[in-house]
Amino acid sequence: MNKIIKLFLVFSLCFFAAVSLADKRTGLVLFYDEVEQGAGSQNMRYIINNQYLRIDNGDDKADFILFDVSKSNIYSVNHEDQTILKIENNVWVKPAFDFKVSTELSVASDAPKIQNKTVYTHQVGANGNTCTKVFLIKDTYADEMKVLHKYQQVLSGQQVKTLKNTPEELQTPCFLIDQVYHSGDYYKIGLPVQISYSRDYVKFLKDYKKMEFDEDLFKLPESYKEYNAFTN
Repeated sequence: MNKIIKLFLVFSLCFFAAVSLADKRTGLVLFYDEVEQGAGSQNMRYIINNQYLRIDNGDDKADFILFDVSKSNIYSVNHEDQTILKIENNVWVKPAFDFKVSTELSVASDAPKIQNKTVYTHQVGANGNTCTKVFLIKDTYADEMKVLHKYQQVLSGQQVKTLKNTPEELQTPCFLIDQVYHSGDYYKIGLPVQISYSRDYVKFLKDYKKMEFDEDLFKLPESYKEYNAFTN
């Protein structure tokens, strides 16, 4: 074979290999079973890297939530309506409540070790009642947990902004702690393997691993109509 043709083929192979690598992004993927009383369960996938968080049901073509880390914006993509709901960051401060808030971190003595790591229990309560209970592995995937913590801050900011729409009789201590001013500080401690919320919603971690994903999974559809979240 002609040397020039050989060189061209080698260059082409290297070029396409580079393009292929450029189209891929490595991330941590978490698989959770999420169970809500009266609504059944669903399997959810969380793909995390230093730029994006994508949440979906495991199907690349399904509706999804995309969190842009640098912009601190959340986008909820609906393929059927071809719309994108945008939630912008609303910085919030936890107020001084007129009830007692408690936080406790302890070893979960009855829980088996996970990959030879001790499982801890993190509990947040109000007036002696447990509002949020988390089983977690300390100091695990710290960078990815920072992304989840930041996502929770933006999500809670939207809840804080719309709190005025909730009747006061429904603003119970656990509602305020667990659903509105939900700081997600357990992400600063480690990887949650189970989270129980006061609204009868539980997340169970089924699997986690590092994987490569197509860049397109972290792109918003260009032709979809974008609108901002309702705040009034």
